[in-house]
Amino acid sequence: MEELLKNVEEELKKQGIRNFGYLHVRTLEESRDYFAERIARGLTTTFEENDLDKKVDLSASLPGAKTILSVAVPYYYDSYMASGGYFSLYTQGRDYHLVVREILEKVAGLFRAKGGQAEVFADNNALPERLIAYMAGVGEIGRNHLLITPDYGSYVFLGEILTDLELPATERDPAKIQDYAVCKDCRNCLKACPTQILGERYYDTKRCMSYITQNKTVEDEDFRLFKGRLFGCDTCQRACPLNRGISTTSIADFTPRPYMRHPDLLAILNLTNAEFRPYQETSSGWRGKKLLQRNALVELMRQKVPVEGEKLPTEYLREHWNRLQNIFIL
Repeated sequence: MEELLKNVEEELKKQGIRNFGYLHVRTLEESRDYFAERIARGLTTTFEENDLDKKVDLSASLPGAKTILSVAVPYYYDSYMASGGYFSLYTQGRDYHLVVREILEKVAGLFRAKGGQAEVFADNNALPERLIAYMAGVGEIGRNHLLITPDYGSYVFLGEILTDLELPATERDPAKIQDYAVCKDCRNCLKACPTQILGERYYDTKRCMSYITQNKTVEDEDFRLFKGRLFGCDTCQRACPLNRGISTTSIADFTPRPYMRHPDLLAILNLTNAEFRPYQETSSGWRGKKLLQRNALVELMRQKVPVEGEKLPTEYLREHWNRLQNIFIL
């Protein structure tokens, strides 16, 4: 197996990945109470797995699996943020679900060549990805509840390969997920968070601005918190000192696209289906065109840019124009 492990490491480094680790597949009984409490308190989102047994049983996604390879795929490009409307950095390149899966499929091929089964997961809500990555030694959990890696900070996508091959684990013991040791006394993210949800053992992910900007139903008071966010939120990451001086990604697919790096709000507001296709190639397109248009409208009206409501292209936008007039009194 030493040759296989060496080949996996070489392939990962070739793909631009430095932070990864292995975990033996088992049932995470020590985390059952934590996940059960989150579900009981209604703190999970529609993007998460809410079947508790599936959440803690790592073999549920691949019966017979013995090992999980956890990888942190870096996407940090630079600290630039457009003024007057911006997309979260993770959305600015090619859709990361596709990129991560393509990278991991190359590695999974090495396991299969040794006669093993291998199943690839990229942002899969059936697996507790941050917990797996932490336990495999890929990084630490910060007070912003993100995985913080040694090389790329928290600007990483997580992915996994489950295999029925038994490989040496890099699992840490004991695991103390909630001590936030990596943060020491820093509370920058807590102070910066627009909805003030960070720092507690249990936090309501539905109150995260990233989730709110992607939600199709938004309360009036939350529209006031958008403040330029067109999709996602980088506030806690930008506030984190552990994200300073980090390495940039070498993965070309994550190079920001000009129309994402320098968004034209009026152009987004009037996108045709054909013009929307480039956005669908990013991680912001899966929620649909009208959500991006709504968020662009929010920012335009926050800036008090004149918008002729009756000329907006859809009834959905015209309805929001009427709502937003009362929120951002013009």
